[in-house]
Amino acid sequence: MAIGDHLRETIDIHGSPSCHHTNACLIAAGEKGVDLTGHAETDWGPSGSIRGMSPLGIGPILKDRTCVVYGVVACLSFIDDKGFGPSLVPRNGFTRARMFQEIGVAAQCNPSDDSSLASALDILEATLSSDLANLKGDYVVGQYSLADSAWAGVCQVATNSGKGNAVSSRAKVNSWFASVQTHPSTSKESINPFSCMSTKADADSGTLRDIRINAG
Repeated sequence: MAIGDHLRETIDIHGSPSCHHTNACLIAAGEKGVDLTGHAETDWGPSGSIRGMSPLGIGPILKDRTCVVYGVVACLSFIDDKGFGPSLVPRNGFTRARMFQEIGVAAQCNPSDDSSLASALDILEATLSSDLANLKGDYVVGQYSLADSAWAGVCQVATNSGKGNAVSSRAKVNSWFASVQTHPSTSKESINPFSCMSTKADADSGTLRDIRINAG
């Protein structure tokens, strides 16, 4: 529920500061002006407490009152619909399909594995170098979209874990990531969405910070 253009209550996010899926949701929340209360989870196994919300232990998890969604695609979609400002899902069918394709590639990446990270970032470099990428902007599918949130999560986790050279050594990826870091909130709130993602200190301490944009 909202008061004016502000959400009355925060949404709970269960995830990990070292998870690129969780970080994708954090930057998306900053983009859309959505307040989150962070819950860092370490046990995603069969006996973990989160299994009541995510039966297969798939994260991250968003809980909004009685509504629960899990998995990066569902969570990004929920944040986009819940928040304010223009949708981060392109209206053009081809562009929208490419966005989901890129989210899928980013989701399959394991930033802690050098080979997986390199392969994924090579794909992103090629995407950003293609003619299609620059038709309507400088982001993953041209216009800024949820695909940028997904890839930002990969790059942030890689950087936090000491693999930042994998990002900076690829010219197009490096330039794109710099643009993401200064991209203004789509919701027009006075916040830098990039600052909502987990820092190295958060990852080292296992802390998932709250995002407070509207709520006190």
